[in-house]
Amino acid sequence: MEKKYVYIKKSIGKPYVEFAEPLSPEGYNNLGSTWQDYLDNKWVMLSDEQVAFRDEHPNASVKEVYDMEIVVPVRTLEQAKQEKLWAIEDYDSSDHVNSFTIDFGSGVTQETWITPEQRSNYKNSLDSAELLGLTEVHPVFNGQQLTLSLQMAKMALAKIQIYADRCYIVTETHKANVQALDSVEAVDAYDHTANYPEKLTFTL
Repeated sequence: MEKKYVYIKKSIGKPYVEFAEPLSPEGYNNLGSTWQDYLDNKWVMLSDEQVAFRDEHPNASVKEVYDMEIVVPVRTLEQAKQEKLWAIEDYDSSDHVNSFTIDFGSGVTQETWITPEQRSNYKNSLDSAELLGLTEVHPVFNGQQLTLSLQMAKMALAKIQIYADRCYIVTETHKANVQALDSVEAVDAYDHTANYPEKLTFTL
């Protein structure tokens, strides 16, 4: 296989240039041999070992190829904390927290959730029903209409609100705890899924 001479030069717009023959000092007055020479925009020829390293690591940077060493980024404490905070928020907004179960009997259950906006709307509806002297309401969950006594609906809504409040406190506590940690290892080991209240089940 015909040997190729591989060069690097900072300003050429691509990482490597291959030539059939080595560049001669007579034709090029800006040849170099060190990394500083590369930074000074000189032509620097890679060794056979450096070329082999490049071929084995196609995603390596020019500096990693020159040094023949892959640099593994070190996660900082702040990066670890940010990742954990994202994980806390993702868990807090997931079905692991934001759901309750409706038990229809005979082993038939359904999980659903009510957002803060929906809870506010439901409260207004229940207040209106009570003012008009109604004794039953007919909320819809996951496309299914239910028939509930007004008192049962008010009690269920109150329990859901208190559950949501407790979950909020746990989530904010987790965030504060993570911010107080002083090592990447401690942040990674922190269990952000702990201490949430038991999810609610309503039996019809």
